[in-house]
Amino acid sequence: MVRIRSDFGRTRRAAKLIGLGTAFWLLLTPMTLTSAQQGTVAPAVTPVVASKETNTPAGPSDARKTPAGDYTVSPEDLLDVNVLDVPEVTRTYRVSSNGFLTLPLLPEPIPAAGETLNQLSQLIATKFHDAGMLNNAHVTVSLVETRLHTVMVTGEVKNPQSYPVFGPTRLQELLVKAGGLTIDAGDDAIIMRGDIGARADLETSAGANAANSSAQGQTFTLNIRKLVETGDDKTNILLYPGDRVTVQRAPLLYIMGSVAHPGGYVLNQSRQEITVLKALAMAGDVTALAKKDHITLLRRDRTGPGDRRTEIPVNYKAMVKGEIADMKLQPDDILYVPESAALRAWRTTTAAVVSMATMAGTSLMIYH
Repeated sequence: MVRIRSDFGRTRRAAKLIGLGTAFWLLLTPMTLTSAQQGTVAPAVTPVVASKETNTPAGPSDARKTPAGDYTVSPEDLLDVNVLDVPEVTRTYRVSSNGFLTLPLLPEPIPAAGETLNQLSQLIATKFHDAGMLNNAHVTVSLVETRLHTVMVTGEVKNPQSYPVFGPTRLQELLVKAGGLTIDAGDDAIIMRGDIGARADLETSAGANAANSSAQGQTFTLNIRKLVETGDDKTNILLYPGDRVTVQRAPLLYIMGSVAHPGGYVLNQSRQEITVLKALAMAGDVTALAKKDHITLLRRDRTGPGDRRTEIPVNYKAMVKGEIADMKLQPDDILYVPESAALRAWRTTTAAVVSMATMAGTSLMIYH
């Protein structure tokens, strides 16, 4: 009996110890889980774009903005300046044409052109500190829009506009971005160099070809037809920020007078070897009132001054019969087919007679 009570006492003491341990474990478990969860969650940090202090988080990123990197600010750039806790200054600013940035609260403009975005943000913070306004300004500068860091592609391309470039870019790449050439595009493009491109030409002119040489001046003409069709490397020149590309329209041939569809016709590559008979067929052929014996070709006199043209008679009937060769036309030619006044008068008279006869017949029918 004594032994049974002793065992029972030991059992009660063990149960109490187990109960206390369980209660202590249950008490510590929520704290442990909470601590573990807090340890596994990383704080959200948004990277700073061109900030004075890189350990300062910035607001949500804007897809339009350009990372700081090595970008150099240029005149007329549009910049987003964010000064933490200073809403009077935080907004977008346009750099002036002479390269200065004017901020409210600062007594004088800041020379911005030539600085990187990081350098400019530090400079702005320094200016606020020197003015006695902000001792530890948190400044973020980002690029929203730039004019000088683009290449303008205009003329006979499907999507003429400015395309952003931040370094040397091949001509073919920009033509592809512009959607390629239109059906009216000619063979040539005019390349107008900006300051960066002109300096690059000067540096490489010794070993460059004629298209890249600065001896051509800041504006030169380049044949791009071969580049577009074959990817010719010789004409696939480098373009630089500030350059301008104008794709020329193909030359026109004018067909006037008594033809079915008078007007100007584009002489693209498929029509380079056009002749008088081909041109007339393209215009729907001559009309019934045409004076075929008096067709004239007006060709510009390139040796003389002004816009003088030489009249060249066209023997249409002999060309049609094959007695003489079909005359080749040149860009800017005017092929004029006169109308016969006698045929027009005869047709007008005939139409009047038919009309009177019709009216007379109608009157007789009504009388009867």
